Amino acid sequence: MLEVVDLFCGAGGMSCGLQQSGLKLRLGIDHDSDSICTYSRNFPSSKAINADVADLSASQILTHLKNPECFVLAGCPPCQMFSQLHRSSRTVGDEFHQYLRLLWTLRPAYLVFENVPRIVSFKSAWDLLLDRLQRRGYHVNYVKIDAAEFGVPQKRKRLVLVASRSEFGFLPIEKARRRTVRDAIGHLPNVDEKIPNHLTMKLSDTNLARLKATPKNGGRSKPKLSAFDDSYGRMRWDSPSPTITTRCISFSNGAFGHPSYNRAITVREAALLQGFPDDFEFTGGVWSSARQVGNAVPPPVATWLGNSIRHHYQNNKTKLRLTA
Repeated sequence: MLEVVDLFCGAGGMSCGLQQSGLKLRLGIDHDSDSICTYSRNFPSSKAINADVADLSASQILTHLKNPECFVLAGCPPCQMFSQLHRSSRTVGDEFHQYLRLLWTLRPAYLVFENVPRIVSFKSAWDLLLDRLQRRGYHVNYVKIDAAEFGVPQKRKRLVLVASRSEFGFLPIEKARRRTVRDAIGHLPNVDEKIPNHLTMKLSDTNLARLKATPKNGGRSKPKLSAFDDSYGRMRWDSPSPTITTRCISFSNGAFGHPSYNRAITVREAALLQGFPDDFEFTGGVWSSARQVGNAVPPPVATWLGNSIRHHYQNNKTKLRLTA
């Protein structure tokens, strides 16, 4: 069975999906203590390390594997620097360089990489990644996807890449029925402390009044085409949600108002809109939990990636042997 090391694991969205595909989680690493607590809670059979990747060596990581010559390295360096909000940034952060360092020395059988599609325009990062993989002898395949194609009730466009020691192809996307906000969270009551993570931030009097005046089921309080016209809006019941961000529980930071209730969505609702299972619990304060959800890879997308890797592995085991 293929083992998985998840760098920058966060709460474990990638790990959740890879585990659902049948891969064996061995290790999750992240510098954020709340994320590691969440990871430990939901993946008790996997080791979780709260550390900066800059402080780790390949040998320290490989000791956690039963078969260090053939494993999956999942790594999603922080994508904020590649987002639309950082149009002027062209520098590659230290975390990205540390990621490339470990990739070079670990030499996994498979690399799984996920980020925003815009990363391809950041040549200092994208070309560096492709060059490093090709120099190490990997075959690279990548594609832009929308999480909604996998049954995630959310509009979320991402780039996913898999590198392998032999030529790799993704499994066809068996397009699931498009799920909606109603499908994901329509069964939940208003805020209920008995439901894990079913909490949100209290609105100021001004924002509460603004939300009450915003029409239910998709209403907006700002005119279209005005600056940040998607803020101060409500989700629409029978459509996928907008992209869940790290500030998804804030009514003022996007169309994150509940379709019916006079509040922003809760962390629990955001997690369901990301495709997390009902029993997946997040630790830390409400803002920390929301950040963990917004940064996560939707598990159904990771499940497809894991299934693609398993299928490839079953047909290419001899080609994946590590050579000098």
